[in-house]
Amino acid sequence: MRLSTILSTVSILFASKTLAMSWEEADKKARKWCEDLTNEEKIAIVTGRENMTGVCVGSIDPIERKGFKGLCLQDGPAGVRFANGTATSWQAAINTAATFDRTLLYKVGEAQGNEFYQRGINIALAPAMNIQRAPAAGRIWESYGEDPFLAGQCGIEVIKGMQSKGVIATAKHYIGNDQENNRGASSSNIPEQALWEVYMEPFYRAVNDASVDAIMSSYNAINGTYAVQNKRLLTDYLKGKLEFQGFVMSDWWSIYDVEKSFGAGMDMNMPGGKYWGPDYVGDSFWGEHIQECIDKDIFPQERLDDAVLRIIRSLYKAEQMDDYPDVNLYVETNTKENTALNRKVGADSNVLLKNDDAILPIKKTNKIKKIAVIGKDSMPAKFCSDLQCADGTLPLGWGSGTTDFKYIVDPLSAISKRAKKEDIEVVSYGKDDAKGGAEAAKDADLAIVFVQADSGEEYITVEGNKGDRQSLDLWHDGNELIDAVASANKNTIVVIHAPGPVNVPFLDKVKGIVFAGMPGQESGNAITDVLFGDVNPSGHLPYTWAPREDYPTDVKYDAALQGGGEEKTQYDYDEGLFVGYRWFDKKGIEPTFAFGYGLSYTTFEYSDLKVEMKEDGLHVSVTVTNTGSVAGAAVPMIFLSFPDVVKDYPSRLFKGFDKMMLEAGESKTTKIFIDNHDLSYFDVESMKFVKPEEGEYTVYAGSNARDLPLKVNVSANVGEADNNESDAEEDIGDLPENDDVKEVDEDSNDEEAETEAAEEEEASNETEKNTTEVKKPVKTRTIRKCIIKKKN
Repeated sequence: MRLSTILSTVSILFASKTLAMSWEEADKKARKWCEDLTNEEKIAIVTGRENMTGVCVGSIDPIERKGFKGLCLQDGPAGVRFANGTATSWQAAINTAATFDRTLLYKVGEAQGNEFYQRGINIALAPAMNIQRAPAAGRIWESYGEDPFLAGQCGIEVIKGMQSKGVIATAKHYIGNDQENNRGASSSNIPEQALWEVYMEPFYRAVNDASVDAIMSSYNAINGTYAVQNKRLLTDYLKGKLEFQGFVMSDWWSIYDVEKSFGAGMDMNMPGGKYWGPDYVGDSFWGEHIQECIDKDIFPQERLDDAVLRIIRSLYKAEQMDDYPDVNLYVETNTKENTALNRKVGADSNVLLKNDDAILPIKKTNKIKKIAVIGKDSMPAKFCSDLQCADGTLPLGWGSGTTDFKYIVDPLSAISKRAKKEDIEVVSYGKDDAKGGAEAAKDADLAIVFVQADSGEEYITVEGNKGDRQSLDLWHDGNELIDAVASANKNTIVVIHAPGPVNVPFLDKVKGIVFAGMPGQESGNAITDVLFGDVNPSGHLPYTWAPREDYPTDVKYDAALQGGGEEKTQYDYDEGLFVGYRWFDKKGIEPTFAFGYGLSYTTFEYSDLKVEMKEDGLHVSVTVTNTGSVAGAAVPMIFLSFPDVVKDYPSRLFKGFDKMMLEAGESKTTKIFIDNHDLSYFDVESMKFVKPEEGEYTVYAGSNARDLPLKVNVSANVGEADNNESDAEEDIGDLPENDDVKEVDEDSNDEEAETEAAEEEEASNETEKNTTEVKKPVKTRTIRKCIIKKKN
């Protein structure tokens, strides 16, 4: 490398580092700035003003004498809300999670952050980091799935990307807002260990790894106390144990008092008014009532000082106190670059669930001359406020997490355009009528049926669904449509647009299934890229897919209750730590599709799993080989079993992943680091995370929660020699079915045995290293390498 290149690289790195102000630096500046504030000015900084009647969904008044321009807060996870089509309408967060691609997650956060910045929006109300514990829950598409580790990793990248552009990101909804029914009058009753390990874990990562500037509280109560009044969660845990330095805002109109909410540690009341509507502009539960409480010694002056300091400190850290753009929501940022990124993420988040007879990708060489595209979900979408309709193709769910679309590429248009290049004829039937669909499909070489299900936020009811889904069935008689088409055409493919799992009674009747989720404005192009093989599918499910009755919990459909009241719908989190795949492992239930499941147009082999326990955590490496004939991206996943000293614990936990592109025949080794926090469990007696000091972890590697062909044990004690071999009595039946396994008879090759003995002797001289290779004894033979060939 030339010296000039090295210097250039160093200068860039130095510049990037200096642009990020530390909390300590921001604190010094904020304290000085706040020195001469009056209490009236301080109260204006913590109390929303326009009550969602102004330009932004949330706002804080300016203070002219201080040169403070005020604040603009705006939704949301899928892009800038209420931008009248000038901003990119991104994919749902659940799609971004399905890519299992940290680079893409960061790029999405960075691109979104730039769109907020260009509009002068100070605070982006994203990302959402709640846990998918019930598949019918309305807002699961706004978050990152069922696993707290994955949700945390996704949040880290998106937050870092957003905040790199000078925008304040907001991790929400803290905490337990995992269903919509009576969200403002419900209690999520969460056991302490599950609270920390499952539901607070994504926020732990947001605070500690991403240095998030803001957190939004949830509507619901936790263990009987509303989030906005919960001093234990806000002050003791978040600001105390997690040492969060930023500020906590309320979700909109979730505050119903001043004494309990402000006293508990809430820092900003959004959008300020007591209730929705222009009549409550300037009529707040906070405002001047904060001063009244200080005068009556209900809470001290220091509580107000701290709230203001936290807000201003976050603004300094984001470097917004000087030269921040003026507010203009209608700056054109729906650029070619953003469009291309949305299309890529949409394509990479497509999950190939079934591909019998290699029916995909579509190729004219496969004797495909005529395609029938069927279903209303393949047609242009109808635009409506907050997407409170499901008419045409489905790009996102409904509610505050959606955007104003400038356009939506429908699947029919994209498929027709792409098929023309192959000289393939396309016929279509844009309705959900079973008889008409079968008629259109009968003479085609291939039939593609587009179907959908939808969900969203509680304040909107769509086709009888008040946020949460009434059932997991496809909407608009989708099952009947698929059944009729599959009966008329043996080469039927199903494409599903939905927030999460749906019932699949047609699973054995069709040759191909692609789960497209909610891909945003480039929806049609994203699915077409995969159908025609221009993009090899590499999406993986960020949740477990199964019949509704197999999950440990569900939503409720109680009659509406008054928000903030004493009467509450009770959601008991009795499953504790056993959310998603953990529950299915515990109960021995075979899911329809496992967490992490996703097929490819190629095949991958996993081998050479090695682990080393060090002071800073567990270092893992695994080799992946593309054994197919086309390039593709693999996602090696690492699961851990904890030492036996940890009782009543999940049998395996997801703790690491990577995404790697491999050419046909290429092998790569990836290194995955698992830090000490992820090697720890929360001990409710000591009220802290504890890393076991005795026993062994079992490390698993593979492609999803039910496909882990490699495993190895490693001592929990750093420096202690590891058990290099699995239990000799373990039966080969524990390996995944229908996988190819290479076995090497230990006695069949003397030369190999001698070589191995020499290697073992050399390894024994390096007692400080805990590196172990996979060996799986079966009777008198050791399986040196487990090879999985993904079935199309």
